[in-house]
Amino acid sequence: MARAEKVRITDWHKAIRETARQLDRTNVKILSAMWKSGPRNLLKVSRRTGIPFTSVYHRVAKVEEKTNRIAALVPQVAGLGLVRLAVIVAANPGQEDKVTAALVLPKYCRSVNRCEGPFTHYSVHTIPFKHLKEFRKYVKRLEALKLASKSTLIEMGEYIPNFPDFRYYNPPNNEWTFQWPTWLKGLRKKPTATISDPSSYALVADKKDVLIVRELEKNARKSFAELSPILGISLQGVKYHYDKKLVASGIVKHFDFEVPPYPEDLSAHHEMLLNFKNSLDMNRFYSLIPQLFFVVGVSKLLHRNALLIRTYTPQSQVPSLFDFLSEMAREGTVESYHAIRQISVDQGVQTIPYELYIEEEGWSFDLRRYLSELSKLARATNIRGR
Repeated sequence: MARAEKVRITDWHKAIRETARQLDRTNVKILSAMWKSGPRNLLKVSRRTGIPFTSVYHRVAKVEEKTNRIAALVPQVAGLGLVRLAVIVAANPGQEDKVTAALVLPKYCRSVNRCEGPFTHYSVHTIPFKHLKEFRKYVKRLEALKLASKSTLIEMGEYIPNFPDFRYYNPPNNEWTFQWPTWLKGLRKKPTATISDPSSYALVADKKDVLIVRELEKNARKSFAELSPILGISLQGVKYHYDKKLVASGIVKHFDFEVPPYPEDLSAHHEMLLNFKNSLDMNRFYSLIPQLFFVVGVSKLLHRNALLIRTYTPQSQVPSLFDFLSEMAREGTVESYHAIRQISVDQGVQTIPYELYIEEEGWSFDLRRYLSELSKLARATNIRGR
């Protein structure tokens, strides 16, 4: 229910000052080293930067105090037998809250956000590969129950987070430089990296592995000593599962660092679908992404030369972002592009649904129960109980 709210302009200035303090020259060095070395070994970060360990420790702790966590595991879910899907929904007027609840109901939802424009919701799900058909039936049921007028499912590969390239940042001036012409020229170079579909969705993890993944999604800096009592095994056992299974299989590979380069209230979030004419052009753009500090992360659409990128851009640079895409189209680098602007980002984020993993059987997906609960939700007068 909409309610009266007050917005203080001074809060925006406070957010700007806080962002500037967090991104001083020393913190930039520490965070950049953590991105390259991993978030867990601060001693290695100290050696890499030449900053005393105690300073590294206290600065990281201070950032964590402000943000609750500084890094989260982004599991590569194919090794867990899961496939990633984006679901875009246009809720019928007045049914928006029910659609939000419906998208979260199966418990495989990673995040659900409200959007501007013809679509009202954008959500990301990790669905057991063997239950894809059942999930499609579930989403289609939203239309049959008159909760939504239309919906689209997009199958994606792994999500690969990006980290701000601080070469474009001047800490003393708190200034980012958007090098649009330079980046455009970079798209004419040979690709230095490639992105591809997962080769397999074979499940290579057990329930303890899944539990470690869940805990590191909450906080990637959680120690083995903290994980040991949660798993009910020794430190050596945790280390074995982490090193020999999760890291070795590639499930643990990427971490997302919560380092906002500019204040939230003065920025825009978009999900952008870029269609390329061939894999060469796609990989040229993918190779450039580490320089594009406004790109939060990227996924490849399965069986297509297309990328879905999440962007986080200052409001003042949104026109330039779309000019950049338009110029890419004129030069033939991209065939087409589509954008959805998200009103709220990562609302109701969920971790891997550990409780749905059954040892020696894998993931459960009770379509009949989900459809029954969805029908009850659709019949309810109001999900907020008014």
